[in-house]
Amino acid sequence: MTLASQPRGKARNNIGVVTCSDVGLRLIQAADELSPVALLAREYEEWVRGRILADYGIDPEFKSERDLFLDLDGLREPRARLYVAEIDGEPVGVGGLRPISAHEAEIKRMYVRPSSRGLGVGRAILQRLIDDARALGYTTIHLDSAPFMHEAHALYRRFGFVPSSPRKGWEFESVPVLHEIAVFMSLDLGAD
Repeated sequence: MTLASQPRGKARNNIGVVTCSDVGLRLIQAADELSPVALLAREYEEWVRGRILADYGIDPEFKSERDLFLDLDGLREPRARLYVAEIDGEPVGVGGLRPISAHEAEIKRMYVRPSSRGLGVGRAILQRLIDDARALGYTTIHLDSAPFMHEAHALYRRFGFVPSSPRKGWEFESVPVLHEIAVFMSLDLGAD
């Protein structure tokens, strides 16, 4: 287990938003560390499923609990990363980086609990995943998200992500109706 944290306390950033500088990111390395991540991933899936059903009348099928653990476990491979974000020891967010090819990765399962949004948790996770992608030699990062995740899209844009086309082999490729509503973005790590 690796823990990286910021100094304690809350502060106003240069745009007047209150942020929490006490965000710790814990790298998940062992299977017995997956429980808080699985809990957050399940919350994320329930939230997304409910919104897609309410907004679009589509009931997407998500993985079984067993498949969810296998999916999360795959984010512990050598060229993958899986982090849980904590504030005061409480899990409040999650994010992973999964290899697609030797030079491409994708962000998976990035989620911050509603009660912790606006505190810099998502920003801390995303910055760490981008830094790790560079260190691992990736040149492009892809992601997909739901259309109602406006705050997440704005965060991705601030980090340089731009709209992109669906990637062959994306998680919900076999559900054509989701192609029409999903938001696809990518970041060229060589563009800095």
